[in-house]
Amino acid sequence: MQGAEMAVYMVHSMLPSGRLVQGNFRDTDLLLADNFVRAAEEAGIKRIIYLGGLIPEDSENLSPHLASRLEVEKVLMGRSIPVTVLRSGLIFGPGGSSAQMLLNLTRRLPLMILPAWTSNTTQSIDIRDIVRAIGIVLRDESMTGTYDLAGHPPMTYRDMIMRTSRILRKQTIEVSLPCNLINLSSRWVSWIGRTPNYLVKPLLESLRHSITAKPNVLLDQIYPSAIPFDQSVTDAVDEEGNPREHPRAEVRRQIQNIIQDDKRVRSIQRMPLPHGWSALRISQTYGKWISHSSLGLIHHQRREDGSLSLSLVSLRFLLLEFTPTPYSENSQYRRAYYITKGSLARLVDPPGRFELRIFPNIHCIIAAIHGYKPRLPWWLYSISQAWIHLFVMRMFARYLKKASKLEDKMNKP
Repeated sequence: MQGAEMAVYMVHSMLPSGRLVQGNFRDTDLLLADNFVRAAEEAGIKRIIYLGGLIPEDSENLSPHLASRLEVEKVLMGRSIPVTVLRSGLIFGPGGSSAQMLLNLTRRLPLMILPAWTSNTTQSIDIRDIVRAIGIVLRDESMTGTYDLAGHPPMTYRDMIMRTSRILRKQTIEVSLPCNLINLSSRWVSWIGRTPNYLVKPLLESLRHSITAKPNVLLDQIYPSAIPFDQSVTDAVDEEGNPREHPRAEVRRQIQNIIQDDKRVRSIQRMPLPHGWSALRISQTYGKWISHSSLGLIHHQRREDGSLSLSLVSLRFLLLEFTPTPYSENSQYRRAYYITKGSLARLVDPPGRFELRIFPNIHCIIAAIHGYKPRLPWWLYSISQAWIHLFVMRMFARYLKKASKLEDKMNKP
């Protein structure tokens, strides 16, 4: 971003970013947004435009997908750069997962079983109108704040299916059900729609809310001349009625092959934040806790230079050594370490990293490992060390939850 004045943020972490990923897209999105806004500050960015999702009036009990979109807003707005938030519903465009799911369902199913969530109202938009909206905001510095976007009339998902059937000239028989069946629906839609379940389920969960765009000055400029629904559907398929491929599909396949061959691990775990705790205190507590919890089997040592080590039984058998990165200096909210030694790690360039990052406005900690390459054979690592690490992180999260409750009691008047 060096040399730029404005930055548009549209990242969503629903695709795998390692051979093994322990964690969910919601927690990964927190880290990605924080990385982005910190880098934007260093680069001197003057304004950020963020493309998120439509949020219902009642923002309690949101689906994980929409809750993640709202959390990313908070992270981006929690720093010094002004942020313009664009909230959009389902976007039609070539290779878009939401549109592709709808098109494949309509093409392949002559009998459509429609759970209750298909009766909720949503509002979609063509990707070209999203681009147009971003262009308007880029040119008008006064447009800060939050703007809902829509290009098509409010419709239920059932209406979208039936209307798409007519456009594609498919005969569809519908059978409505009074229940949601999200888990079953996501697996069914994933299989029929040829879309991975880790993409389908969050999208379906967000459809349990009825959401329409709220009036605003940007919507007034977009909606009257927006691309109609029928045109968006027609342009999203080829001459034979098949969904058009994502423009970056080949690049995605190449990246996934590289990820598989590289055999690196990413683990991202959300934990409660005890009142007033810094990232340094959490890292110190973690070392003491793991020594105590392992009944002395694992020895923790902290050196004067800030490096940490975990050893098995004797200091002579080093498991892992962590060396502070420059990002840990004078930071209350972040402690980051390179994994530099140990019998459990394969030393690679760039090295694996372990970090603890605090999000005070969301009241949580993210404990993460990035780019870690295990020394154990992959098959053995995946059934042993990987599960042990996940178990240890969850136990530490329980410990912090108890510590958080204790801190709350102590701070009560």
